[in-house]
Amino acid sequence: MRTYAFYKQLFFMASLIFISLQAIANQEQQADQSINQLYHRLQTMPTSDMSTRITDISKQLLGKPYLLGALGEGIDGQYDQYPLYRTDAFDCETFVDTVLALALASDKSGFDQCIRQIRYRDGQVTFTNRNHFASLDWNKNNQRQGFVKDITEKFVNEKNQPVAKMATALINKPAWYQHFDENRIRVDGISEAEKIKRLEKLKIGGSKLKSVSSSIPYIPLTALFDKAGKANEYLFKQIPNAAIIEIVRPNWELSKQIGTNLNVSHLGFAIWSNGTLMFREASSTEGQTIDVPLIDYLHNALKSPTIKGINVQIVVPGKPLSSGCKIES
Repeated sequence: MRTYAFYKQLFFMASLIFISLQAIANQEQQADQSINQLYHRLQTMPTSDMSTRITDISKQLLGKPYLLGALGEGIDGQYDQYPLYRTDAFDCETFVDTVLALALASDKSGFDQCIRQIRYRDGQVTFTNRNHFASLDWNKNNQRQGFVKDITEKFVNEKNQPVAKMATALINKPAWYQHFDENRIRVDGISEAEKIKRLEKLKIGGSKLKSVSSSIPYIPLTALFDKAGKANEYLFKQIPNAAIIEIVRPNWELSKQIGTNLNVSHLGFAIWSNGTLMFREASSTEGQTIDVPLIDYLHNALKSPTIKGINVQIVVPGKPLSSGCKIES
């Protein structure tokens, strides 16, 4: 497990890499070919059920490099011109975003719509509309659209008793924006003075947002493991294939570092492979997208003073959406 300080330093180092942001944005076009090839391959598969699609698509992206802050608003972005989508590098959220968008859509045109709907409120591509916070933004917006459903509170122990608890944190968006520095402005070819100007404008926009108390249910590690550290197989077997797993840190104290507390620090997919439940994730520790046994991953999390459990969500549509990225009523 890595600390927040590690991630902040990693992001800072990434911002110093001497590479044109315009060139990074052009990776959208480079990704088009691999996406079209992937859809061609999916059309030859004998089944198109959603869990199989997520399993297969995510497998194609294993071994891709880890890159914190891999996506932005594209070349038209006012504050962040990193590409709207890519297939060559991911962080944990953009890995889930990309796999989910690819699975929900049936072709490249549909993917273009899905990646926007998944990553932005109402599909409106602006920095302030981006789903920056998992428990407050990403979960709620994608549940509202009918893409995912939280099943955490459905988990029961062997006595048929619910095991979920609730994590709550005040997501202080205005304070989060005020902690931004110039590295947050990822725009190619502008002067230092213009960068400062845009940073101030972004902070002003953020100051108009609301602080919101956000809650998320989670299955406690104390339910998933006994006092000796033995896994509760009865609970782990209730996790469906291709479910989205979020690592929950209730009211994670980060206000001094980033201006707000959080509830979620990481996410990936639960993949059943030959009877073993794997956690398919973009790992900063390993520097790439990997599979690791979920039991092993969470057993290691027992050492953390802040990680308390997992949230589990399923992808609702059983097959690709036929009309762009809309759930038909």
